[in-house]
Amino acid sequence: MQILDYLNKNKKVSEFASITTKNTYKLFVYNSVASANIYLTYKLFKENNNTIFYICSNIYKATLAYEAFVSLAGIENVNYYVMDDFSSSEVLASSSEYKYERMYTIDALIKGKKRIVVANVASILRLINPKVDIENHIIHLKVSDNVDINRLIDILFESGYKRTASVEVVGEFSVRGEIIDIYPINLDYPIRIDFFDNEIEYIKTFDPNTQKSIERIDNLDILPISEIYYDDANKVIEAIKKDAKSIEAQNYLSIELDDFSNFDYSLKLLKYIKYCTNNPTNIINYVDEKVIIFEEYNNILEVETKINKEAYELLPSEVIKELDLNLFIPLLDINNNKIIYLSEFKQSLNGIYLTDILDISSSSLIDYKGNVALLAQEIKNRKSTTIIGYISDERKKLLLDIFDSHEIDVNINSIKEHKINLIECKDSFSLGIEDILYISEASIFKKSYEKLAKYRSSYKDIVPINSKEDIEIGEYVVHYDYGIARYKGIKEVKLNDICNDYLVLAFANMDLLLPVEKISMIDKYQASEGVVPRLSKIGTKDWEKKKAAVREKLASLADSLIKVQALRDSSNGYMYEADDTEQSNFENDFIYEETADQIKTINDIKADMEKGKIVDRLVCGDVGYGKTEVAMRIAFKTVMNGKQVAYLAPTTILTRQHYYLFKERFEKYGINVALINHFVSEKEINEIIKGLANGVIDIVIGTHALLNDKIKYKNLGLLIVDEEQRFGVEHKEKIKQYKSLINVLTLTATPIPRTLQMSLMGARQLSLIETPPKNRYPIKTYVLEYNDIVIREAIYNELARGGQVFYLYNRVSTLNRVATHLHKLVPEARIAIAHGQMPKEQLEDIIQSFIDKEYDVLLCTTIIETGIDIPNTNTLIVQMADRLGLSQMYQIRGRVGRSDRLAYAYFVYDQGKVLTDNSRKRLNAIKEFTNLGSGYKIALRDLAIRGAGDILGKEQSGFIDDIGLDLYMKLLAEEMDRLKGIKKEEPVNISNEIQVSKHVDKRYVSDDEIRIYIHKRIDSISNLEEKELLIEELEDRFGKLSDELLLYIDKKYLDILVARCSVEKIKELVSLIEITFTTDFSSKVDAASMFSIAYKLSSKFSFEYKNKKIFVKYIKQGTKKEWISMICKFFEGVKGLNI
Repeated sequence: MQILDYLNKNKKVSEFASITTKNTYKLFVYNSVASANIYLTYKLFKENNNTIFYICSNIYKATLAYEAFVSLAGIENVNYYVMDDFSSSEVLASSSEYKYERMYTIDALIKGKKRIVVANVASILRLINPKVDIENHIIHLKVSDNVDINRLIDILFESGYKRTASVEVVGEFSVRGEIIDIYPINLDYPIRIDFFDNEIEYIKTFDPNTQKSIERIDNLDILPISEIYYDDANKVIEAIKKDAKSIEAQNYLSIELDDFSNFDYSLKLLKYIKYCTNNPTNIINYVDEKVIIFEEYNNILEVETKINKEAYELLPSEVIKELDLNLFIPLLDINNNKIIYLSEFKQSLNGIYLTDILDISSSSLIDYKGNVALLAQEIKNRKSTTIIGYISDERKKLLLDIFDSHEIDVNINSIKEHKINLIECKDSFSLGIEDILYISEASIFKKSYEKLAKYRSSYKDIVPINSKEDIEIGEYVVHYDYGIARYKGIKEVKLNDICNDYLVLAFANMDLLLPVEKISMIDKYQASEGVVPRLSKIGTKDWEKKKAAVREKLASLADSLIKVQALRDSSNGYMYEADDTEQSNFENDFIYEETADQIKTINDIKADMEKGKIVDRLVCGDVGYGKTEVAMRIAFKTVMNGKQVAYLAPTTILTRQHYYLFKERFEKYGINVALINHFVSEKEINEIIKGLANGVIDIVIGTHALLNDKIKYKNLGLLIVDEEQRFGVEHKEKIKQYKSLINVLTLTATPIPRTLQMSLMGARQLSLIETPPKNRYPIKTYVLEYNDIVIREAIYNELARGGQVFYLYNRVSTLNRVATHLHKLVPEARIAIAHGQMPKEQLEDIIQSFIDKEYDVLLCTTIIETGIDIPNTNTLIVQMADRLGLSQMYQIRGRVGRSDRLAYAYFVYDQGKVLTDNSRKRLNAIKEFTNLGSGYKIALRDLAIRGAGDILGKEQSGFIDDIGLDLYMKLLAEEMDRLKGIKKEEPVNISNEIQVSKHVDKRYVSDDEIRIYIHKRIDSISNLEEKELLIEELEDRFGKLSDELLLYIDKKYLDILVARCSVEKIKELVSLIEITFTTDFSSKVDAASMFSIAYKLSSKFSFEYKNKKIFVKYIKQGTKKEWISMICKFFEGVKGLNI
């Protein structure tokens, strides 16, 4: 029997059911704890045919409720409809996860689907377009429909979709001839529509990462991008302008009205909703038959007052007065014939007439955190009905063993009243109602087998970072032979019916036309953020000198990498035992579910240890991705094999954090953990040094003091180095000495480029942890003009939930002035100042005090960019954000969102500031950054370049800036091959007179970036399968290929075959093709087999042997494509002959 069925028999629950079957009721349920709220709502949803709106006071409460409902009802029955808890009317841009969820909700409600809709009060107070407006603007498409393509493009633009070269993220569409790609906000995958003239021939889903089609569908509906919609932008703008009489109102509106013209449906336009529709409403009115449930109604009323006050404070009074703006629907105006008010306490509800009041008599339970013995003690003497749920047999056995040791009688797999019952049950909530107590497995154990709910939109936030960057006009490129140039675009050159594409490269003294077949000679110039390179001069030796200088420096680096590899391969390390029960118990203490990357990394390291290999592994993963857990498990294995561990961290703060973390996890296994830093007295340090020497201490954590010669270890087996790049040269040399003697694990949060990953393979063990932890909440990101009210509310909201705030202001000279201003804004907040010009010990003392919660706000410079992990800090405010680089912002934003709380990041620029072109570009990039678009890619790319410098050494960063990352990595690979004695194959120079156009027509693909991509793809063909896959991909993405483009691909394939068949020359005459094979090939080939291949294909082949060479002639037949295809088939046969 499921626990829900049993609870339904309870007298109080039956009374609730009786009341809620009436046609009309206003029911107040008190003594209802959070789990009771979820249970009662779910019961009502199952037993009635109504959609339920479950309203919470804020986003955090709504998120908890959403997760609980999903675990009970399934994600297919639950929707999440929230808007920002603060007024976002002034926000320039914000991350889109909430918008995705809202439009999913609207889609479900328009289709009449029964749902539990979880909302916060801010979202139900907001006025939006009525249901009929959205319904009338849904784009319905199905196969065989006749559609005016140009009109469809206009409608998509009016619906808020942005036209791009290729579709990668939600809200984009692209047009390529008769193919339109769209990423609708209401669908899980983007859509590709293939037209024949104006008729829809196919509709397919496709993968935004690979751009390949997945499956065909018959029809689709495309929702507008937002719940605000208008038909005629000019009409809306004119109506607003007409009402705005004062100069103040007109000045305020001048910027905002641009958004209407661009159909940029941001939430800040909601304040003008009355100009967009005649009947503004709220989301609740999208459903006729519904139940409204308020969780803690009095709290909701308080939030309503705050939201109204804040919103009207933010807007100039002239705008509110002249435009007569109604921003919200009053809470008391939200009426319905079925309303339930749930509260943990009995209280009066002002202004509400209630038909029924019910005391549900529920109670909440403690979180046992894996302490089963405590559970046993608590339930042993209970006289009520106790039901304990388990999911796995392993947990069932564990519970029975504990109960047996406490002499507790347990009834198994059925429920008896006034007994302790153990049943198999996956329901993850725990609840006490009257004399019934249900305790789920999730409440008992720290790590449950049940996963928390994911937002539907979470998959949309993943944008792959390609190793080969797109090249845009105006950007710098690096030519292998000629140096650095600026890319100016593609130029078509036509001569004698042959049309070829050339890349125009502007060097310092001239422009160069680069044939597309030589496209592999150039790479996008990638260097440290902000570096502007000098253009190279063609015709001088400067570039060769620069390359030679870099090669010279790379020779020693390549040599050291090869030596490290050779030393590690030849050395024998300690052979560790396989995992035992203790190792399993330790790993089960981890309260989260491991990611696939974590498991692979741990298993790879353990495998090396058990084979006796010396470990020198770099573990690379973003902040919060679980590198420390990897280190802990390897440390535990090391200690269980009788060896010691040293954990080296760059700052005192980090050592202290790791010390407490390790102490909590390790001490119950009898493992001694010690700490060495400047907070520890000299007397204690001396005791620790003794303990390390005699083996009493198993794990020591500290700063570079651990590398001091006076510290001797009895049996050191593992050195863990956190962020090695932050140590000095002397300390790095010391670390290097350890690498040939013991196992070394290096952890870094800075990503490294793919090209460097490949170069390190073999030279260094490398593990990448790229999978984010499950159910990490997205960091809600805003970009806005500085506003005291928003800043004040952001700080107050964080302090109200017991959290702390990072306030980043990157000017030391005026930090005190900002602190004074913040004290006036938020007098209650305790503010600490921290910056890099302070003495090191003072700075660390302040940060430690902040960690210890002696301060609420840390006003600081970019010192928080790396190396601080404070889970209680989940609001970040960055003032003058337009002055920071994108990669800096990416890393700084990673300082929040490190716990199970929602995190907020506000990137603020000065009010009324006239921005420079660069600042404006950066702000636009930040806007992109919030939605994981191109700004996000740039941030990761810049970080990856920084990561390359960190690993290879700061000196190498200068060389990377000199010649660009990609060429640097090519030269490093060449040097390593040279030192290993691997000879580079020189390309064979073959004279091939067959000419075809190497051209991608603009009518086929108009975007230059994608045309370059096609040229690169053609250039990369190496066999028949790749050729066919490319044709398939191009046809799928861009439509049917022209004969000219097919010829271009066939010619590239022919070039590949010719290079592999020892051909000396191919001559094209008017009516025939003459092929000359090399003397060496001609002397070794089985001529009879070769003749057989040719004659099976066509009688138009003929052979001649003279001057010790084989000559093959082919009389052209059919079109150029047909006879090139015939020659390719001939060479395919010849390639298969054994020489």
